[in-house]
Amino acid sequence: MIWYGFRIKAIIISLVIGLVCLFGGQWLYDKYGYQQSLQQVLERQPQVVDFKTEEQGDRLAVKVRLRSAGDLMVTYQQLEDALDNALGNRPFVLELLDNRDASLEEAYYQSQFAIYQALAQGSFKEMEAEINRQAGAVGATSRVYIDGENIYLALIKGDRFLTKVIPRNPPQEVTGGVGPYA
Repeated sequence: MIWYGFRIKAIIISLVIGLVCLFGGQWLYDKYGYQQSLQQVLERQPQVVDFKTEEQGDRLAVKVRLRSAGDLMVTYQQLEDALDNALGNRPFVLELLDNRDASLEEAYYQSQFAIYQALAQGSFKEMEAEINRQAGAVGATSRVYIDGENIYLALIKGDRFLTKVIPRNPPQEVTGGVGPYA
């Protein structure tokens, strides 16, 4: 069929082939570009049970299930470095999945006030004492680690554990229409 000198069948076939190549190339990149290297890197980490990835806008969310709380700060830093090497320039966010129960969640909830007060005022000793008190109230133990970037909290009760990584300097989001320069 010819329309104004163009062969419609040839145009449609070319369009379909182009789309197949485009989507096939994207699938190959996802499968072999970063997914395979990501899998290899995370399988070498002794604390990792399993992981999954999902797209979150322009970032890749890597959700990692931990075997135990262990030394949370070291584990988190090792995972971040491994992901950084595997993903190159691709932006990502690391989320830790744990094995929590309701009592550990309650202890964490009751500890949040001390955590955020410590972030604002620098009262980390008092924060640690309050976290230990809240953990003890539910029959758990706590481990708190701090570095220049995060507070790492692990609450452990038997074979259950809760992990939280709280940024010390959360990113500031700019919202329009608020403040003196709006």
